[in-house]
Amino acid sequence: MAFPGVCLAQVPGAPGDEEELEEPTCVFSGMIWEGLSINGLGYFIEGKPDGEFVEVFLPNGGRSRKYAYYGDPPLVFYREVEVEEEKDKAKPGDRPAPRKDDDSKEPPPPKIVYVPVTSASFELAWKEIFLFFFKAKQEVDEYQVNAISFSHETFPAGHYWFFSRCEHPLTLQFGLDRGQLPAGGQAMIKARRDEFGDLGIRVFEQKGRAPRKVYSTIWNYNARTRTLVFMLPTSNGVKVRRIVDVVQEEKALGLRPPKEDEKKEKTPPSGPGN
Repeated sequence: MAFPGVCLAQVPGAPGDEEELEEPTCVFSGMIWEGLSINGLGYFIEGKPDGEFVEVFLPNGGRSRKYAYYGDPPLVFYREVEVEEEKDKAKPGDRPAPRKDDDSKEPPPPKIVYVPVTSASFELAWKEIFLFFFKAKQEVDEYQVNAISFSHETFPAGHYWFFSRCEHPLTLQFGLDRGQLPAGGQAMIKARRDEFGDLGIRVFEQKGRAPRKVYSTIWNYNARTRTLVFMLPTSNGVKVRRIVDVVQEEKALGLRPPKEDEKKEKTPPSGPGN
C-alpha cells in the first residue's frame, strides 16, 4: 500500500502582532539538500528589477531564515554582478585627449547588473513556502528549485514529510505505518509510536524477489516539531537526512508597514460633528 501524498490538519492561529504589517504574497525559506551552502543570490521584494533587492543565504543541512515576498509568481532569484563600463577606445593616429582637472579623481564605481539564475513557481494560495535548491549537474553552477506549501496547516507539528531522490521505489516501516514510497515521490506521515513508545524507522529496497533492509534505527519523538526527511541514493542503498523544524512564529525579513494609500482605505470616514 502506498502512503498518501498529502495529509492536512488544523492548528490554532497565532496571536496578531502589535505592529500592523502589510501582508505579503508569501513568506519563504529554503535550503540546498546537496552541495555547499548558497551565497550571492537574492530577489526583488516586489518582483520588479527596479525595486528593493534582498540577498538570501540558503544553508546546506538546515532551514534558512524567512523572507517576505510581495510580487507575483514565479519568484525569481538573481545574482548581483559588477560590470565595468568600457570607455571610448582611441583610434590609431588620434592624439591623446587633453588632461582635465578631474582626471585625478577616483574612477566611478562599477555598474551593478542583476542576472537571473533560477525561479520558483508557486500557487497564490500558498502563504508560506519552502524551497529546495539543487543542481541537476554537479559540474555546472546552475540551480533548480522545487517549492512546497509549508504552512503549519499544511505541514503541522508531529508529522514527517518524506522525499525520495531514488530511482526505484522504497518500502518504509515507520512507527505503526507501513507503505511504499514511489521513485522520486513524497509522503507525509503522522508519527505513531509503537506500544513501547518508540518511533522506529526501517527502509527496504527491492533486490530480486526479496526486499533488502538498507536503513534501520529509532528516532526521537517531539510533538512540537515537524521533520523533513530526504532519501538519497548511494551505492549500497540509501542515505537518510533529516531537517527538524520547530513550529514557532518567526518574523520574516522584508516585512513592511502598509502603504499610506492602503491605510487611508482602511480608515473609516469621520461622521458629522466629529
